[in-house]
Amino acid sequence: MARLIFKAPYYKPGRKAGKGERGAYAKYIATRDGVELLRSGMADYINERKGSNGLFSDQGVVINLSQIEETINNHSGNVWGLIFSLKREDAERLGYNSAVQWMNLLRSHRNDIAKEMHIAPGNLRWYAAYHNSETHPHVHMLVWSEKPQEPHLSTVGIHNIKQTIAKDIFRQDLISVYKEQTQARDDIKLAFSSRMAEIIDEISDGTIKYDPEIVLKLQFLSEKLSEHKGKKVYGYLDKDTKKLVDEIVKMIAVDEKISELYDLWHKCRCETYRTYTDAMPEKTPLEENKEFKSIRNEVVKIASDLKISFDFYGQDDSEPSDETEEEDLEDLEYWSEQGDETQMYLLGKKYLDEYDDPEEAEHWLKKASENGNEYAMYLLYKCYRDGRIEDRENEKMKYLKMALSKGYDAAEYEYGKLLREKEPEEAMKYFKKAADQRNPYAAYAYAKMCSDRGDIGSAKIYFRIAASKNADLRFRVGLWYFYDQGEHKIGKDYLKYAAAEGNIAAEKAFASIIRRYDARLFSGVLNLFRHVSHVIDNRAREQVKGGRIDRKRLRELREKQEGLGMRMG
Repeated sequence: MARLIFKAPYYKPGRKAGKGERGAYAKYIATRDGVELLRSGMADYINERKGSNGLFSDQGVVINLSQIEETINNHSGNVWGLIFSLKREDAERLGYNSAVQWMNLLRSHRNDIAKEMHIAPGNLRWYAAYHNSETHPHVHMLVWSEKPQEPHLSTVGIHNIKQTIAKDIFRQDLISVYKEQTQARDDIKLAFSSRMAEIIDEISDGTIKYDPEIVLKLQFLSEKLSEHKGKKVYGYLDKDTKKLVDEIVKMIAVDEKISELYDLWHKCRCETYRTYTDAMPEKTPLEENKEFKSIRNEVVKIASDLKISFDFYGQDDSEPSDETEEEDLEDLEYWSEQGDETQMYLLGKKYLDEYDDPEEAEHWLKKASENGNEYAMYLLYKCYRDGRIEDRENEKMKYLKMALSKGYDAAEYEYGKLLREKEPEEAMKYFKKAADQRNPYAAYAYAKMCSDRGDIGSAKIYFRIAASKNADLRFRVGLWYFYDQGEHKIGKDYLKYAAAEGNIAAEKAFASIIRRYDARLFSGVLNLFRHVSHVIDNRAREQVKGGRIDRKRLRELREKQEGLGMRMG
């Protein structure tokens, strides 16, 4: 049973309400047995006496009951008789066992009620009284508008009023539930990512033990995404492609661990609903749940693999995985107001990406930065850099350096790129700092500079770090080993793994090498790679965000590709 009972009857002009005329009903709720009597309009208690009544409202003046009766009787519009009721044990435990507590609660939410009833706040009129009943302490609240044509209370409005009041009353109870629900949500995403990583590892190894059908669907999805012209995120895909993504998520969601965690998340969700309704939400399949859109976007990202360019220092605009798409705005705002810097960052990102509100985004990202969130610092820098947020006070470098002071690897890599042309020695220091934190693009940049200086030992160490994280970087490292160093076996291995992960340039390079150097293996190996290959638009490689392209290196690679029979778009 719901922990907060809410009823919302309304009375038309001339219609009787409970104990007679609408005005008489006001007198009834203000003076009936069990009402907590107040000095009219004041919060201090008095003993029962003739003329006393239990009405309270916004007013800090004496409430004339007779005048209110007359006003209600003469009102030409509808009057609502809202009722809020709690179980005795909840009222006692939470402190809602007195008129003053209810008065403060309703005063704080009077504009919320007005909004749901489509009443301008200045036109809202209301009076309420608290009844200290033995089993269900409750409040009667009479509501109308100075403009009789204004009010309208829909089913959605009733739901929202119940939810708003219940969340406030049961705030402390719900905090632990929200925490458990948030943890379950995070665990689901982690478990899903782990399962996807296992599938990708199996593809890379050529074992495909998990589920061949998932591999085939990923392949098909990759082919469809290669033809997609818009932004490669779930919300921008066509209906058929979304359906394919959903099917992949559905197949992975049957995993026992993921299923158990999703059951827990849904249980917590039902617990929040139970505070204000008996109607529990249906358990939406994971692949259809909007709060887990990031899971679907992860599948899209894995299948698309389009982060390829000929900037051999790499383009790393990486950030923490985007969680604002599935985060509820209300939850983000609540936890941000509580001082949670991570939620401030996610809220700012949500305003930036989903609501296109740079001012709100800037506000929350700055607050998160002030509270020590390095992701917010770096995102602010990028927004100022790219013009997504106007840098009115020329603070771009301030926030980049703040992120640097926190040791954030993406910021260190970015700062290294800024120094690369004029201060290469300093650039190398920052590339190495980021590389030592396993940033693959920084590792590649540092290894490349080591190689150019003849420090092959260091180059190999950091090329290995770069290649461990990214298929395109594996392709590049493979070319370096095969052609620059003449270490053909190692070079072929890197190209093989990059090809198995869907890098078509690596597949072609490896195929050409097999033809030339090991024809006996060509047929069987190439068939395997084609089974799991992704179709990638090569022209995307020349679309380098930010603009810098190593032209000399580009020409060299084109020559190598042409020598391998690979056509450039």
